[in-house]
Amino acid sequence: MFGKFDEIDLESEIKMIETNIIALHILTKLFLRDMKKRNSGYVLNVSSMASFEPGPLMSTYYATKAYVTSLSRAICKELKKDKSNVKVSVLCPGPVDTNFNNVAGVSFSVKQLTSQYVAKCAVDGLLRGKKIIIPGFFNKCLHVSSKFIPTTVAMEFVYYNQKRKSNKKYKQKK
Repeated sequence: MFGKFDEIDLESEIKMIETNIIALHILTKLFLRDMKKRNSGYVLNVSSMASFEPGPLMSTYYATKAYVTSLSRAICKELKKDKSNVKVSVLCPGPVDTNFNNVAGVSFSVKQLTSQYVAKCAVDGLLRGKKIIIPGFFNKCLHVSSKFIPTTVAMEFVYYNQKRKSNKKYKQKK
């Protein structure tokens, strides 16, 4: 859902929150309990590069993905403190060539990764015990550089980029 927070359809946002947060939370908790009893297993939660910064014009999406990343990282720490063999990873891809663009009402200006490449990175990272999996060289560079850029500056960039994606899609429809 693209647009200003106060103008986006509330029901659509609630559905997104139910999918991206509530369903993920419930499934992670239920599977994790069984895995901890067995002291083995893997959990791969799907987040996004969007989880690392606030996202004007897609605020609810960015916020739900921040929840996924934060929850997954916290669970990793708890499992480590418990000396558990259960592994939790969070996948944070950037743009992937899926139907997401049509659903979100945006188009990306950067080259999108293929879903096959992202899936391979996810499984490889999960099996290697990586906590945060970021597919693609460009995305990794973006993530590292974001640690040095003030959030206010990053939000300006995100706003500009989101606005540009929206304008591009609007022009394509005409």
